[in-house]
Amino acid sequence: MPMPTPFVGFSSGSPGRRRYHGLSRTLPVIAAVAATVIVAPRAAQLDTSMEPILTSMGFGSGDLRRLERGAAVIRSLDTRAREELAHVGMVYLDASPEEYVERFRSIEQFERGPSVLQMGRLGTPPRIDDLQSLTLSAEDFAELPACRPGRCEMKLSSAAMDLFRDEVDWSSPQAWRQADEVMRRMLLDLVRAYQAEGNAALGAYFDRERPLPVADQFRALLASREALPDQVPILFAYLDHYPRDLPEGAEDFFYWTMVDFGLKPTIRVNHVTIYPLAARLSTGVAYAIAIKQLYASHYFHSTLELRFLLDRPDLTGRPGAALVSIARSRSDGMTGVRGSLLRPVVSRRSRNALRGYLEHVRLQLQPSASGPS
Repeated sequence: MPMPTPFVGFSSGSPGRRRYHGLSRTLPVIAAVAATVIVAPRAAQLDTSMEPILTSMGFGSGDLRRLERGAAVIRSLDTRAREELAHVGMVYLDASPEEYVERFRSIEQFERGPSVLQMGRLGTPPRIDDLQSLTLSAEDFAELPACRPGRCEMKLSSAAMDLFRDEVDWSSPQAWRQADEVMRRMLLDLVRAYQAEGNAALGAYFDRERPLPVADQFRALLASREALPDQVPILFAYLDHYPRDLPEGAEDFFYWTMVDFGLKPTIRVNHVTIYPLAARLSTGVAYAIAIKQLYASHYFHSTLELRFLLDRPDLTGRPGAALVSIARSRSDGMTGVRGSLLRPVVSRRSRNALRGYLEHVRLQLQPSASGPS
């Protein structure tokens, strides 16, 4: 989302629901992709080569048959923290791992869905022009003037709140343009600081009474490593120690997006690492991709999505892949009495979002597909 995703941002939610403010402060709703298409299997004979991987991730024999029919399979994972949700999903692709990675690099086209309102990839080095198309939503523009530490509708550091207060003349006809410029500069400074200093530069959100250190939330997600189809300790170390210890052959890029989950449009900034695995002949895993959230303007404390591309030629020898996604997020409003009611709803919707994303990718990579669905 990455969602998505943690999910990229496919949504079936109605824009009218954004006005339901009781939920909008607490619910990190990630809705499903608008259309789900089940396609025919590539071969009539059941391919059991993926069964050990599925079993290790907690899936059953029925899931193998659903995969062969072209569906994505999803399972929720237990989490130790109430504010955390986690799901693992898998889908078969009619494309090689290399084809997926090549398309994924053009993320602005490949992962744009019906609820992605704005999106851009940051250059190397990142420049303010990379964010020029980013504009604040009407909701955020209306709420920003009242932002103070401990009471803010957006997730911001105290320094960012000072910038909006000091550099925007809220009574001016140019206020929206000035606020957009502050937001772009804030995100650019965040990425530049992160590229120089790593997780320590992520700071803390001051939108509630108690400041929330972002790096602590991310490390809590990083500590959970179940359901992985392959262990990638070098990649995990890099995500923790960035910018040190880049794995051999790995590549990075950064992108930003504004996603409409059906409630408030949410600005997110993500760090992507694509890591080719040299030991693929023994494990079958060709690539591991990490999508690490650096910032979210609403709902998300932190997200981490890990995608694995496994070699899976079909029974006729044509190239193919299995895509596995493990998505974890920590979000607002998931604890307490109210959280106990909201959590099952959010969990179900985020499961659907992951399923929708995986089936969207499958359609993107169908042999007859000439471009984004």
